[in-house]
Amino acid sequence: MKAQEKIKKIDEAIDSVIANLSNGIEIKEYWIDNIKIVKRTPLELIDELRRIKKLTVKDMQKDKKSVKYVFGGSY
Repeated sequence: MKAQEKIKKIDEAIDSVIANLSNGIEIKEYWIDNIKIVKRTPLELIDELRRIKKLTVKDMQKDKKSVKYVFGGSY
């Protein structure tokens, strides 16, 4: 799974946990990219998902090591 897809899935998971929490359903575990996250409360789960998203974004920024310069308007 690419990083962009993983970030999208994490955002969807956070939205799902919040929506279910507002409906009175507590989700305390979640599977994303074959990783199971289990926490005691939904709020801890949301915090963990946000932490994973932050680390994923940080890794994406590390991977961008090359810079492309365009001179004269041609590739």
